[in-house]
Amino acid sequence: MSVYFFHTIQAYFGIIIYFALWGKKVSVKDFFISSAVGVILAFAFFRIASDFLAVDWLKTISYFSASFLLIFLFFIFILRTRILKLIVVSLLIFCFSVYYRVISYDFQLFSGELLDTLSIISFGFVLLGFIVMIFLYLLLRDVNSKLSNKITFSSIFIMTVLLVSRLLSDAVLELMRFGILDTRAEFLSIVAKLIHYSSFFPYLYSFLTIFLMGFYLKTLSKLPEKSVTGSIVFRKAKASRQNILNISKLTFAALIIINSIMMYYDFYASKPPMLSKAEIVEPIEGQFKIPVELLKDNKLHRFAYITDAGNKIRFFALNRFPDKLSPVVVFDACMICGDMGYIKNGDELICISCNVRIFLPSVGKEGGCNPIPFPYEFDDEYITIKLETIEKGVNYFSEIVEKEVTDPISGKKIINLRAPFSYVYGGKTYFFETEENYREFMKDPPRYAMDFKQTYWRTQGFVALKEGSDNGI
Repeated sequence: MSVYFFHTIQAYFGIIIYFALWGKKVSVKDFFISSAVGVILAFAFFRIASDFLAVDWLKTISYFSASFLLIFLFFIFILRTRILKLIVVSLLIFCFSVYYRVISYDFQLFSGELLDTLSIISFGFVLLGFIVMIFLYLLLRDVNSKLSNKITFSSIFIMTVLLVSRLLSDAVLELMRFGILDTRAEFLSIVAKLIHYSSFFPYLYSFLTIFLMGFYLKTLSKLPEKSVTGSIVFRKAKASRQNILNISKLTFAALIIINSIMMYYDFYASKPPMLSKAEIVEPIEGQFKIPVELLKDNKLHRFAYITDAGNKIRFFALNRFPDKLSPVVVFDACMICGDMGYIKNGDELICISCNVRIFLPSVGKEGGCNPIPFPYEFDDEYITIKLETIEKGVNYFSEIVEKEVTDPISGKKIINLRAPFSYVYGGKTYFFETEENYREFMKDPPRYAMDFKQTYWRTQGFVALKEGSDNGI
């Protein structure tokens, strides 16, 4: 849920500081009226663009427009008429609201017909983000009133560079996608780096704000002697000093809220779920046996078999129904998303790669993002899987662990990950200690691959199932 607050900060934090540095060039009333108009128009235009599949064009035009306007304002700096100020604020807020809709597009607040608790809480985070932004804007206006023109001008320059670099990098990337700009490696590398690092810009905005607060606190003067200046002057000086301290405390409190939630999202909430540790298993007489009793806890039990070549093949077993025994065992990979694996959450199986929720009773079926099934047998005590069935899934997984293997030419034992040469034949990887052995194998692989077994690629995921016996599904 913190992602909703994060998107609000990503979109508006920078431009709020920028406008706060304008100080009294725009009144508070005019700023809020213009901002409201900009947000409403942006959301309306984005909805229309979505209906006509023109979001990319709206995004590109908005980003270029905002970049041009920010650069133009830096050199002009003075807007003489009130109507011009209103238009400028509305346009910039419009463009940054489009940016907000773009980055939050996959996180719709009210996508369903019913208003559930999760949607209300998520909307609360968006509202909190806007409240903090408004609060910070009002505080920084007062801070800016105490700063020198040199500090203000330097800060506006920094904010202009950061905001423009973020917007232009996205806009240029879109032009590359449209084919309007050539996609050159060195140019694309710069754009990609800017897009990547722009997600950390809010932390830079916070550092700049702290920097400005340092100069602001320097204006804190000592209280004069009451007996010398009189009570009126003393009370005014005391009130001014207290006002500076209060604004400083409130600003730091706002920054703490912003950075705490952002750091929670960046370092915890945005991280993909981790797979539980797989239990390494070895076959007994060419078979794997999983006790059915193990699955009665209704948890996902992950296993892994390490092949002779060091390939780690993962599979898992679970019970599909909480109130009756219905075990199923499948590969921990799917034909679409690869081998990132699955986790179980309540009555759902979740694909880590695409976050698709899979209804537990459908696990073991073909199609979609379901894990790749394979044949097995089960009775009242054990689920039985043939070794050759598991070995057929060797190409579904990319992980290779360090293991001692045999050079098929010389028969010498070597470590697979340290072998200088390797060759894939029949879906199995062979490792060689010398180039001579490698080339000898390539001349006639069937001669040396005596243990050849048919394996399949991920896009052939259900071939093994079709060849096997009925697994009780």
